[in-house]
Formats: sequence, structure tokens, C-alpha cells
Amino acid sequence: MTPPVEPAARPPLVLAGIPRSGTTWSMRVLACDHSLLSVMEPDNEGRSGPAIWAKRSTGRFPVLAPGDHDERYQWLWSWIMDGAPDSARLEASRQILRAVRPGERRRFLEGRWAPLMGVAGLLGARPPRQPAPGLSAHRLLVKTVFAPMSIGWIADLFDVEVLALFRHPGNVLSSWISLDLHDQYVHLEQHPVIQRRIGSGELPVPGEDPLERLVWQLGVINLVLEESVAQHPDWVVRTHEELCDNPIVQFQRLYADLGLTWNEDAERYLTKNDRPGEGYPTQRVASDQPDAWKSKLTLRQIDVIRRVLAQFPLTTWSDADFAP
Repeated sequence: MTPPVEPAARPPLVLAGIPRSGTTWSMRVLACDHSLLSVMEPDNEGRSGPAIWAKRSTGRFPVLAPGDHDERYQWLWSWIMDGAPDSARLEASRQILRAVRPGERRRFLEGRWAPLMGVAGLLGARPPRQPAPGLSAHRLLVKTVFAPMSIGWIADLFDVEVLALFRHPGNVLSSWISLDLHDQYVHLEQHPVIQRRIGSGELPVPGEDPLERLVWQLGVINLVLEESVAQHPDWVVRTHEELCDNPIVQFQRLYADLGLTWNEDAERYLTKNDRPGEGYPTQRVASDQPDAWKSKLTLRQIDVIRRVLAQFPLTTWSDADFAP
């Protein structure tokens, strides 16, 4: 009989999706396997000084393909692969970030002057490169919602297993709007790689209407993530809607696909959180989630989704999935 593989001997697991795609809920269910060492969004500029420093030239959603070179972003992910080890300098950076007001964070994401964010980034420059305490005895689990367009680049540089999570764009859109998520103010159309793909006709031109531009942005991110998934048939792929269909059964299957050990803590977490909730907390009635967008979006918003996303060759959803 082949002896079981120790958790720490398995490659790190990277859970990649788009903001508000159910990644936090999924991560917390997976983290119930206590052989994992979980790291939550270490590449989020709102929480991480190293992310501010490393993503200065890449923007909120880096667009990188295997073979591309970005020294700072590679340093960031090398630090993440070490378990994102802490230091006094990084703690000082986090203290500064806690004082940042929403308006300054939005200005930063729009590429405008944000002094506190800048100081936090200076303190987060070149984070320590030594394994985090406890990493040797655990398998690393990293959640990111900012690398869906660079996850192929990450997987090319590092020995990782990837779980790609998608969610119906209508549900993502309604969440971004209701929470006034700052990610909607990122000007993805200004990224050089995206501009080249627009110019070549690979991507449609974004509309001038703010809602159209936002839906266009969701289309771009989903398409690039789909392209990476297509190039990596070994990756595990799920949709949030799929996981909401009898979550205990679905997560048991996901655990098996990821080489994790199902346990009572995971079942207890799912049962406890299957109740009404809203905002950032993960409490939701799971069975209500797949079609929630139909009651949260206006007919105009649904029409914009159908019209804009029809221009993208998406494979996860078809036009029929956007019928009100």
C-alpha cells in the first residue's frame, strides 16, 4: 500500500476567482481541513503593504502570461509561497492601512494620489523571504481574487495546484453595485495588454456608460480566467452556483478532488452558515444564491449584461443563462 502523502509535501493550493465570487465562503469551508495553513488575499492592496509595492506597475488585476517578466510581482508571490511571513515592518504597514479612509482607497485604485497607501507600500517593499512559522507542517492554501488574469503565470513559476472558481456575472454585478465595491472603479481598459487585445479585435471596445464599462470589465476578467483554465486541464474548476446546490455533497466532492480530508467541522460550518445574511459576512441561504441576481438587478441592468457579454466568447455561461 502506498503511504499517505503528508500535507506539507503537497503543492500549495491557490483558490482563484473574481471579487464577490464566493471565494471567502469556499476558503473557509476548505480551511476546516486543519492540515492547511490559510492565507487570505495577501495580494490585496487594501490589506497588504507588499501588494501595494509589488503591483505598482501591474494595477489591481495584473495581466501576465507565462514567459512575462515582473520582478516585483514575482517577489510578492515568492513571499506568498513562503506563507506570507510577517515582520515588524509589515505590521506597521497594516496599522497604516487600517487608517485609510474609503475615499483614499478609491483614489489609489483609480491611479490618483493616496499618501497613506503610498507609505504603507514603502513599508511593505521586498517582504521577508523565509518560511512562515508552521508552514513546514502544513499545506499552504492561498485565496486570491486579484490574480484571475495572472494565475497561469503564477502556476508556470511555482509548483501549485489551482482551484478556479466562477460565479454568474449577474450575481457578481449585483454584489459589486450593492456594496459599492471599489474594484468597479479600476480602469482595466487602460492596461497595455488589454489595450492591445482591444486593438487586435480579440476584445470588444468598452462602452462609455459606467454600467456598460463595468459589465465589460467582468467579461474581460472572466474570459481571461477561462482561457487559463482551458490551458490547464489539471486544474479543479467549480462555479459558486454549483457549490450552492446541496453544499455538503458538493464540498465533499471538492474535498476529494483536492486531496483534502472531509470532517465534521466542514459540515458544521456549512450548516451553521446556511441562513439569511447580506454584505461581506458569508451567511447565506445557499439554495437562494444561484438566481439571486434576478431579483436584485433591474431589467435594464440585465439587458446590459446580455448585450455586453454577448460580445465575449465565454464558455461558462451562454445567453440563456442571462434570461430574467
